[in-house]
Amino acid sequence: MPRITKRNSCMKASPMYLLDSLSNNDVTFFIPPYQRNYEWSSDNCKVLLADVEKVADSNLENVRTEHFFGSIVYVVEDSGFGIPDKFVLTDGQQRITTTMLLLMALRDSIQDENYQAEIQRRYLQNDRADADVEYKIKLKQVETDWEAYKRLVLRTEVDASYKNSAVHQNYQFFRKALESMSDERKKNLLVKGLSKFSIISIQLEPERNPWENPQEIFESMNSLGKPLSLADLVRNYLLMGKSSQQQTDLYNGYWLSLEKRLPGQLSEFIRDWMQADQHRSFKVARESNYKELYSAFKEVVRGRSVETLFESFVRYSHPYAITCGLEQTGIHRIDQTIEDLNVIGVNPAYSYLTEVLAAWEDKLLSDGDVVGVLTGFRTYLLRRRVLGMTQAENKFYPVLGSRLGELYDSEDISDTLFSQLSSQEYALRVPNDDEMGARLRSMNFYNLGRSRNYPRLLLSMAEESLTKSRPQWDDTHLQLEHIMPQKLSADWVQVLGDDAEEVHQDLVNNIGNITLIRHNQELGNKGFAEKKKTYEGQSGLQVTQNRVLDREVWDGAAIKRRRDYLLHILLQQILEVPARFKRASNWSQNERASAQFDSRETLNQLIGETIEFISNPMLTAHVVSDSKVSFEGAEWSLGPLTKILKERSGAKVSQSSDFHGASNWSWGGTRLVDLDI
Repeated sequence: MPRITKRNSCMKASPMYLLDSLSNNDVTFFIPPYQRNYEWSSDNCKVLLADVEKVADSNLENVRTEHFFGSIVYVVEDSGFGIPDKFVLTDGQQRITTTMLLLMALRDSIQDENYQAEIQRRYLQNDRADADVEYKIKLKQVETDWEAYKRLVLRTEVDASYKNSAVHQNYQFFRKALESMSDERKKNLLVKGLSKFSIISIQLEPERNPWENPQEIFESMNSLGKPLSLADLVRNYLLMGKSSQQQTDLYNGYWLSLEKRLPGQLSEFIRDWMQADQHRSFKVARESNYKELYSAFKEVVRGRSVETLFESFVRYSHPYAITCGLEQTGIHRIDQTIEDLNVIGVNPAYSYLTEVLAAWEDKLLSDGDVVGVLTGFRTYLLRRRVLGMTQAENKFYPVLGSRLGELYDSEDISDTLFSQLSSQEYALRVPNDDEMGARLRSMNFYNLGRSRNYPRLLLSMAEESLTKSRPQWDDTHLQLEHIMPQKLSADWVQVLGDDAEEVHQDLVNNIGNITLIRHNQELGNKGFAEKKKTYEGQSGLQVTQNRVLDREVWDGAAIKRRRDYLLHILLQQILEVPARFKRASNWSQNERASAQFDSRETLNQLIGETIEFISNPMLTAHVVSDSKVSFEGAEWSLGPLTKILKERSGAKVSQSSDFHGASNWSWGGTRLVDLDI
């Protein structure tokens, strides 16, 4: 409840019983579109019903008992003659909606028809209203909850599409809870329990008292203890101050389509819209950043009309939905490349990629142009991921969007794009063929990237390069396979010879020994001859057959031969860069010094959180500042702590060794150095 001070002493605050307020036929409660959807859980409903029962039982024992149910804050909007005034709710919608659902459950479970009719007439519908069903119903819900709520009030069949809504689920919860009760018990819950719930009714009068600002009060209130999201705050900001009809028109005309197109992603969408609009980086849309992003949003849109902003949102939402993989273009090469980008993990670049697709929709880029940009960007990312590079990307991509115009008239889209990418600092460089080759020849390819997606993606792309057909990404039978098995049998040791252990250790996870196959669990450590039959018969994949089926034994030489074959496909076909970038340094030479990663900003965003030591996730540290973590009762910088823990684990660590702490610790399963902060 807002604190009433001398400054806002004109605010009308009146104590009253909840049901007296709901039975007032001179008003209708209206939940404005800027409010959140109904979100109470069954646990919240369980607590409410327990409170009603407790109050009823006390009053039945002649112990006068009431229950304070909080404040109801509203603005009165006058209606026409004979039509009840609207109480536009600023706070209280969750509690009032839940109370109405309980009343409906009582109505539908009580056998006494007179009681049923009385509940319907007194609390759920308004006999004084005109014939418009919107006013006949006492509480007008936000659009997404309205259909389910209306059908429950009118006792009509609720369609299957609405049965998963919180409105319907909580009504069903109350119905089930009341099933075993007698009619007398149910009536007592109403007369001796719910009727004794008191509230403070607070009327805001912003026209008379400017400090009674519904927008500020809405932003500060939270009846469920759940902070408002960035999308909640922005929706409120844009709709608040409009009349009920204007709010409804704007919500239905614009915002509702955004909710349907981008379910659960509107906060991220708004942040990315800001990045595309301003061509600069903003903090990632997470709860700890919502207020800061909201303040930035208000600065960004200052002076623009609400309608113009909504039109921009809707315009931007379509290419954004394509970028996120929620919608498709119908052009296979574009849709396939976007799917690949999302497999790689491209959220920080959503604003840039959406700008590319928006330019394509505006006919500034042709189909071939946009394919060239997307595939070039995929090449850039995969080359960097092979080298374990992610640093500095988050702040770079929004800025890259400011150079999109250079692509419109380019005669060679790929060359222009890589010119842009290679003119950045060292940390953002395009790895050349020499770097890539050196890394791929010796790296643990099997464990490349998160959840082993990168090896599967790269081998699938290699298969497509060979056959023009890509294995389906959602094929659950398609798995990575070690040709030389992870655990050697006696037969394999004999084939590999005296150096079996060394060959196995050096090459078991090498790209030359990793392939794609269906149902690889049945192969295990079977002999090579038996595996070859499976590769030839079941697999049907050229990437598995080429440079494999023509071998009699599978040893170190065979693995290296296939490795070099795959490297050629990767570097000269699927991850090819224009000729002048194949051996070049591909970074701005005077920018190398700026490549160092600064963990302070990351740690500052994680103060109060617990991070895990990647080598042993059982070891955790608590972030206490932008430069220190707490571990075993002492405060440490990440680098020295990492060094100590490496020594404890038995790793060989020289006294002069330095450790990059952010690369060795994770939060939420992601390395600190990779976090999109």
